Amino acid sequence: MQRPKPYILWDWNGTLLDDTEAALATLNEMIVERGGQPIGMEFYRDHFAFPVRPFYDKIGIVAHDEEEWNGIAREYHEVYGRQPKRLNPLAVTALEMAKEAGCRQSIVSALRQDLLEADIARNGVTEFFERICGSDNLDGASKLNRARVLLRTLNDTMPSGTHFVLIGDALHDKEVADALGIDCILCAQGSHAAWRLSAVAPTGDTLVDALELALATQN
Repeated sequence: MQRPKPYILWDWNGTLLDDTEAALATLNEMIVERGGQPIGMEFYRDHFAFPVRPFYDKIGIVAHDEEEWNGIAREYHEVYGRQPKRLNPLAVTALEMAKEAGCRQSIVSALRQDLLEADIARNGVTEFFERICGSDNLDGASKLNRARVLLRTLNDTMPSGTHFVLIGDALHDKEVADALGIDCILCAQGSHAAWRLSAVAPTGDTLVDALELALATQN
């Protein structure tokens, strides 16, 4: 009997969207503005994590209260918005492969919903996704609660026993998948170094590699 195809839940930033250099450039501009020294890509990929606030503290972007933190979040998105970004070069290939394999696809992200929808539309890939699930804030915290809502909604409309796989680029994606009781495949092209990812989950060097690993999973 043919094995049912997994339902793919994609992360956006750092996974389908190739924005790691943009994120690093943004943080370095903010660090220098505060009198600090820029950080390199290796340090960033070795240490960046969600929620982002402890990492910001480590690199000298410190908030002493929630009001100051909200201001930092707004500053980040203002500077980030000026940086060049693009789809991962293999994003459309991977999305097409998943579609042709018979997989249904959605996105779950910590990015605020309106920014997420606009970003996906600007990159011309909205058509691939049944649902686009972002957050209601800018603070870069956990996307677990939003993922729970999305999975509950999908479970109400999908056949019983549907096999979900989350594909992302961060340790937090594995944490979210574990909390939801679903599989996770990681991609080493984004915000985290490969050595960090492969220690916790199956990891592909590219998006296509990650998708192939996802297609090979089963209940």
